[in-house]
Amino acid sequence: MNTSSYIYGESFYHKYDIRAKLFFTFLYSILVFFVRSWYGLIAFPLIPFAVFLVSLGGIETWRAIKRILPVIILLFLFLPLQDRGGNPIVEINGFVFVTGEGLYRVCRLASRFIALSLILMLLIETERSENIIRGLRFYRMPYNVALLFSMILRFIPYLGSMFDEIRASMSLRLTEGKRGFPIMPSITAFAVASVRMIPDTAAALEERGFGRKERRDYKGLKTSPKLFTELFFSAILPIIFFIVMR
Repeated sequence: MNTSSYIYGESFYHKYDIRAKLFFTFLYSILVFFVRSWYGLIAFPLIPFAVFLVSLGGIETWRAIKRILPVIILLFLFLPLQDRGGNPIVEINGFVFVTGEGLYRVCRLASRFIALSLILMLLIETERSENIIRGLRFYRMPYNVALLFSMILRFIPYLGSMFDEIRASMSLRLTEGKRGFPIMPSITAFAVASVRMIPDTAAALEERGFGRKERRDYKGLKTSPKLFTELFFSAILPIIFFIVMR
């Protein structure tokens, strides 16, 4: 929690103004819930994926996909339970496994989940946490809310990486010839490690001024013509893309 998820880079998205980046993230996250067509469901996750690939490279993009891959797999595993009364696509001995309505519902959920996950991970991995707070403060968000929002964005990926380390450690303890990892011991170790993080989290919040009356000035962001240009493109490009693909 005391280390940032920021990954240094010189890409165009790294250099993008945080205020325009926050506006783009917020607008894109809203528009993804109004997409209905199959073209939109496929295309909307591809935009943050492409920006992720260009800005952070193939290795970091694959790491981001690995974080959300288990949830996507679970969504499609429970596909037979979605809208069993719809038009059947896969049916064996009278049991309907896949329906058209169920497939559409799962693909819509998966599209939203992938797009939101990638766009948020793109934000926290291409921008320092203090700049995120400055950007949120620019939009008149209260300091405590902006600080907690920034900490949450860092907390979620940190928990994911910690669970991967615990799972790998537990797998090494299995007897030779077995695969996988013990689920309950891993979850127990994860819960204990999370509780032990509370003092570090509290210290990180206190260090950043949470609860203090005197705080660092986060309103010192400069305004330039470049900002207005980036805000314009952050607004117009998602809207045009939504109109075409919805």
